[in-house]
Amino acid sequence: MRITLTRIVDFALWVLVLLALMRTTVLVRQRDTSEFDAIDTSATFAVILVGTMLVLLVLHPRSRRTLVGLGQSSAAFLVAYLAYAALSALWSANPAYSLFRAGEVMAMFGALFVLMEGISDWRRAERVMLIVLMTVTLLSLAQRILFHGISIGGLHTNIYTVSAGMGFLYSLAESLRADPLRQAMLRRWAGVFFLLAVLGTSAGSNIAIAIGMLILLPFLSKSKLFVIPVGLACLGVVVIMGTSEQLLSTTMLSGRSLDEVQTLTGRTHLWSAYWRAFLEQPWVGQGFAIIARLGDQYGTFATTNAHNGFIEALAGLGVIGFALLAFYSARLLLETIAANHARIAGGLGCFVALVMMQVNNNSKSILGGGYDPTIIGVFAMLAFFHVFTLRAMKAQRAALRQEAASDPVASGDAMPARP
Repeated sequence: MRITLTRIVDFALWVLVLLALMRTTVLVRQRDTSEFDAIDTSATFAVILVGTMLVLLVLHPRSRRTLVGLGQSSAAFLVAYLAYAALSALWSANPAYSLFRAGEVMAMFGALFVLMEGISDWRRAERVMLIVLMTVTLLSLAQRILFHGISIGGLHTNIYTVSAGMGFLYSLAESLRADPLRQAMLRRWAGVFFLLAVLGTSAGSNIAIAIGMLILLPFLSKSKLFVIPVGLACLGVVVIMGTSEQLLSTTMLSGRSLDEVQTLTGRTHLWSAYWRAFLEQPWVGQGFAIIARLGDQYGTFATTNAHNGFIEALAGLGVIGFALLAFYSARLLLETIAANHARIAGGLGCFVALVMMQVNNNSKSILGGGYDPTIIGVFAMLAFFHVFTLRAMKAQRAALRQEAASDPVASGDAMPARP
């Protein structure tokens, strides 16, 4: 293998992404939420990591090509959202913090898209994406074990369950249309991801995975008759759960009572406070990634994130930021549906996995807020989808249009006689 400057920069970017992931998982430091903007050793290391990544991305030979490619898909709206997030430093309550957090997300986004752009084979790109999702999951799990021990309560989280749930749904969905060799590989991935998702006992992720499975249900067999008994079985489970609070609590809700669920484990109190913050500056918001940190100023308490990416976008970046994020989410959903309909490799898997992520985004800030380990896995899948699956779908459409244009009937010539 020839060693080139581009390969060296790619390797450096992978190392920096891994270091950023480790810094917020197994090497994370714990401190009081009121010290969120304090510059300590860990924060200094983060600034160096992000600064180095941004410099490498500016100088990288593939950056321009990647940016042009993004401009031809819904990802352009996500880029605009992140640019607006950085701009919000001009009016943020903590300008330096908002600017750094926006730069941090932009660095992870840019790195994974540029790196995915450098992979020539979609099968290899798929393996890379799954490895990234598994690495995020395992390092986040290791962080829970290191700090909280091995127990149901200690392993409970809504971090690694997102990457594990996405990996599970993607692998299972794609295995339904894969050749035997790829099918066996994907089902092994699906089994491991499923076990890891179950360990996290996150109600938000459980519900999101269940919704993904419901979407996947019609594809689980070539015979649509298979849907009828399975659908009736699912309906029966729902009915039983509706009459048994204990069963509902221990399965879908991770042991929570229905009283806790009614307030979404306290989230509704947070969101009421963030709504008041939104009303103060409805058009531009309070500043990117800052609203949850200042919760005590709005009648609640400070947290690490708003526990809802869309609400965080609304309160942090106002109507303008929310509109960009909502439009991107809607366009992304339509693109995944189209890729699935065209039977492009990765289409069905990305469809159900990204739906799961968007549902989970209503209980944990994934898209819309600042960086946390989850976002690395999400960006890896988004990069795979936009660089490979979506482009393959567009190439297929272009080929079909060209074929139609060269058809004598389509060009207006006489209809050939029937035999």
